[in-house]
Amino acid sequence: MGIKDQFQDKANELKDQAQHAANRGRDESRERGQQGREQGREPGREPGREPGREPGRERGGQERERGQQGRRPAPDPMDELRDERDRFQS
Repeated sequence: MGIKDQFQDKANELKDQAQHAANRGRDESRERGQQGREQGREPGREPGREPGREPGRERGGQERERGQQGRRPAPDPMDELRDERDRFQS
């Protein structure tokens, strides 16, 4: 058996190991998904929601607007100048 055959055998072995690992991962994820669905069907609980939380509400009871979390418009430096000018003119 030549060195090329040895490398090919090793490559095939690693490929089989990877396929088996991928299949195990798929099976485990299916089981976790099934368990999650079963837990979601518990009495008094709506699927996909955490108990005690309203949709669209975050901590503190404030609604979040999509894309606007924590953003404030930058202060306009001209507003400060106008305020100063008005204060001195009065």
